Amino acid sequence: MGLVSGEMDERILLIANDDTFAHTYPDLRRLLEEQSDGDPLRGAVEFFDFTGRRLVPSFDQEWRLTELQPSSEPADPEAVLRRLQAVLDHLERFLKAESEAGDDASIMGAEVMIKALPTLNGTLTDALDKMPWHQPGKGTSGNFLHNAMHAAGWAH
Repeated sequence: MGLVSGEMDERILLIANDDTFAHTYPDLRRLLEEQSDGDPLRGAVEFFDFTGRRLVPSFDQEWRLTELQPSSEPADPEAVLRRLQAVLDHLERFLKAESEAGDDASIMGAEVMIKALPTLNGTLTDALDKMPWHQPGKGTSGNFLHNAMHAAGWAH
């Protein structure tokens, strides 16, 4: 599969190229399983490990992800943190726009969701802890942030 198993932290971060979506996976095995379980990758995405090192994808003939290999580029956790903040900024703009188009209940709901957005004021590892995930065995359902990002339009 490419990544060394048994590393301290095997999480994989997926970020949409346009910084509109981010998602963590516990490891490559789970990422590949979710893709097979009906949650295929859609759109241009990039992969990173927990240190901020870019992971280079390999695909089969049908463009399904098959493995990830560490790139030769040095890890850049600060750049990845900036991109994660851009994802959250996009989501906040989306929630505000949706609330402005709705009724009082949707405005109040959006305000609650905006307040629930995580603050990224620590390390990349801290940020990964706050990013969306799927609940195993529940298809594409996940935590609030995961579902809100899907609602914002990416991977819809």
